Amino acid sequence: MAEGGAADLDTQRSDIATLLKTSLRKGDTWYLVDSRWFKQWKKYVGFDSWDKYQMGDQNVYPGPIDNSGLLKDGDAQSLKEHLIDELDYILLPTEGWNKLVSWYTLMEGQEPIARKVVEQGMFVKHCKVEVYLTELKLCENGNMNNVVTRRFSKADTIDTIEKEIRKIFNIPDEKEARLWNKYMSNTFEPLNKPDSTIQDAGLYQGQCEKLKLLSPVIYCL
Repeated sequence: MAEGGAADLDTQRSDIATLLKTSLRKGDTWYLVDSRWFKQWKKYVGFDSWDKYQMGDQNVYPGPIDNSGLLKDGDAQSLKEHLIDELDYILLPTEGWNKLVSWYTLMEGQEPIARKVVEQGMFVKHCKVEVYLTELKLCENGNMNNVVTRRFSKADTIDTIEKEIRKIFNIPDEKEARLWNKYMSNTFEPLNKPDSTIQDAGLYQGQCEKLKLLSPVIYCL
């Protein structure tokens, strides 16, 4: 067994090598791992046939997974801009990530950087891990003095946004409301298809979504 009761190095190397070849499937979750940490792990387990001379050497033991190099200072989930796949980070499917965490743990204070696989392309569809999420501004009844920013996947639905706004502003489910998108300085359009995705609805970075509460109708008899 390797450090900390982890699987032996041959098993680690074999398992991760196999999982790195996993095909992308829409809706699956993949995880980002900082390339610097991953390169250190590769040295430790002798991942590459030409680089086995330090295999098992405690001097190259990678320690807990450390993704701090991918993150903006002071934000556990906000990625630095312009990160490049396989240069700055590698992507692992859920099973691979879970194995690495079980063997090495995750640096204290950090959270997993999980991303969904989405379909892209107008006519020819292809799958891609959505590394950078869409940041939307959320408010209640158009109150721009109380705006909360949240990040969503393009595969998330309009219903997901509404549920998030209800949770943030403590709006009960039974309270009737309507979701609107601010797409110009003072122009709003209704988002009335709850099953539509953010991508299908044409929402983009920085737009403001407001949930307008509908007052009960009062009949005068």
